Amino acid sequence: MISAVGRLENRGLLGPGQAAFVTRVARRELVSIRLELRALLTAGVLMILGGTGLLVKEQFERIGPTAVAAAILAASVLCVAWVARRSEPFSRAEVPSPGLATDSILLLGVLLFGTFLAWVELQFHALGPGWRHHLAVVTAITLAAAFRFDSRPVLSLALTSFAAWRGVDARLTLRTVFGTPDDAVRWNSIACGALFLLAAWVCTRVRWKAHFEPVWSNLGLLLLLGGLLSGAIGTRGREWPAWEAALAVVGGAIIAAGWRGRRTLWFSQGVIAVYLGTLRLLFEAFRGAGALLVVAVTSLALVALLVAAHRRLREEA
Repeated sequence: MISAVGRLENRGLLGPGQAAFVTRVARRELVSIRLELRALLTAGVLMILGGTGLLVKEQFERIGPTAVAAAILAASVLCVAWVARRSEPFSRAEVPSPGLATDSILLLGVLLFGTFLAWVELQFHALGPGWRHHLAVVTAITLAAAFRFDSRPVLSLALTSFAAWRGVDARLTLRTVFGTPDDAVRWNSIACGALFLLAAWVCTRVRWKAHFEPVWSNLGLLLLLGGLLSGAIGTRGREWPAWEAALAVVGGAIIAAGWRGRRTLWFSQGVIAVYLGTLRLLFEAFRGAGALLVVAVTSLALVALLVAAHRRLREEA
């Protein structure tokens, strides 16, 4: 790598300043801490939300429900207004972020708005039995904010809120192991996954925030494979072989698409989902200690496969 930088500089493809910078990166003298800073900012957002909850709990009787709701809504509006003042005008293409903290403050604003709606429902029971429809409002607001301010984290929150509104539990697969989930939850998961994948295709086709495609597609695949996997593991009688077959076909297609497109996350999701689906076949074929031994050996083989595939895909990317 360092010798290649020297050759590029000699050919005039890199200036002296650029070559010095790339050389420092190659020697690992410069290391990006962008991900770490994002993690710290996200942790700060969660701590602020936690502190807000504790403050409300301790001072609720003195402040009163209406004042609490007004304060939370005002804080949400202030966060969004601050981001709006610093952001570039809306564009269908990708817009550079004005700063590392912008996404975190926007995320805090929309989370505070969701907290405001939850507080209003808790205190005043505005929607009664239809309280889940607050999640539809949160979805609409966060989706609009994500597109207006070009924020992937807020888009992820919007899609998660939509899935929750449709009754999809994020712990779908775990619930399958310890208790059979409702069929409606399973089909909602599959439907949401298919909808998100369609949205990913549309946004790239019409070139409307096309860089959001990985967020749409990865969450879509997660929900789609989760729904199929819950059917393969959680159903009984004559149903589960059909779910196993569907999971194998869809998972195989995702694995192939991930490999051809050099998309490590697609490939990994497909492989893991198909493997977890085959565990039922293993437990049907083997019993007791034999099944556990087979699972242990195949799990190690799966980890080795994923590591090797990840390395190969990174080299070819």
